[in-house]
Amino acid sequence: MDLHALVYSTSPQWSQFGLPLVFAGALLEGETVVLLAGVLCHRGLLPLEWTVVLAAAGAFTGDQTWFHLGRRYGLRALSRFPWLARRAAQVRPWVEQRADWIAATSRFVYGTRTVAPLLLGMHGYPSPRFLLVNSFSALLWAVAVVGAGYLVGAGAEQLFGRVRHIEQLLLVVGGLMLLRWWLRRRETGGSSSEGGK
Repeated sequence: MDLHALVYSTSPQWSQFGLPLVFAGALLEGETVVLLAGVLCHRGLLPLEWTVVLAAAGAFTGDQTWFHLGRRYGLRALSRFPWLARRAAQVRPWVEQRADWIAATSRFVYGTRTVAPLLLGMHGYPSPRFLLVNSFSALLWAVAVVGAGYLVGAGAEQLFGRVRHIEQLLLVVGGLMLLRWWLRRRETGGSSSEGGK
């Protein structure tokens, strides 16, 4: 059985587990999972509206969590996660000068999605204001990324006809991106633990 047949034969599983995976992907990783979900929406395997809603909810939840960790634990969180401390040093001047702008756009800039809410919380950015800005930003982000994935699926179909094995390509690309992410996290964790000895 090829992957194309497997993907379509598991449609009930996509409808059962696909949306929770979108939420978890948006909460933990972000763009890759949500972009792939947009392609699956184009293929009819996930409902577009609910994919956007759950991607926005996952992104919102993740940012709120980082914000409140920053508010509660502040500098202790930076000392515990050296990779965050490095990014915090890069973002801190921007947070002090343009807090509203950072709250609204940090999710769109690679490398600042987790550290910016943490720093905003540390610097006393108002919680109700972050809640409002983050909700609009998460929804805009979800529409943009799911929409981009949907357009990628539509564009591939227009360019190549009905692409029979697009799922294989997407799984390979997604797998390589996850492998790269895991290797980077492993390197960062290894170098930070060596530095502490």
